[in-house]
Amino acid sequence: MEHSVSPKTQIARGVKTRRVNLSRKAARCPVCQEVSKRHSEGVRTLREIGISSPTVLRVAYSKHYCQQCRRHFSIPMEHLAHPSGRFTNRVRRTAVDFILRHGFTLERAAYDMKRKYHVHVPPTTLHDWVVADMNET
Repeated sequence: MEHSVSPKTQIARGVKTRRVNLSRKAARCPVCQEVSKRHSEGVRTLREIGISSPTVLRVAYSKHYCQQCRRHFSIPMEHLAHPSGRFTNRVRRTAVDFILRHGFTLERAAYDMKRKYHVHVPPTTLHDWVVADMNET
C-alpha cells in the first residue's frame, strides 16, 4: 500500500522521509545580487542513502522574482543534488565510487546500492554518472 505525498510523487510504505527546509523569506538574485522577496515555495523529492530502510528527502525551497532584472529564480541546492536530479549527491558519489575505484560492473554497483543502501539506481543512470564524472576530471 502506498500513500500520497504530492500529486506527482508516490512514496511506498516503510520509506523513511526526512524533511529539509531551504526556504528563505528573501534571497539575492544570482544575476544582479538584488535582494528579492519569496513569492512561493516548492518541494523536491530526492532519494538518499538509507541504513536500515529506503530514505527520501523532502526539500522545501523558496522561489523568488527579481524586480531589477525581471527573472525568476529558486534557492540553489547544488550542494544536495544536481539540478533536476532525483538522487542526492551522496548517492551519486557512492555509486560512481563502486564503479571507478572498486571496479564493479554497472549491474553489480546497482545491486550493491540496493542491497547495502536501499537505493535503486538503474544501470543506465549509473552509466551516465560515470561518463559525466570522467568528463569532469
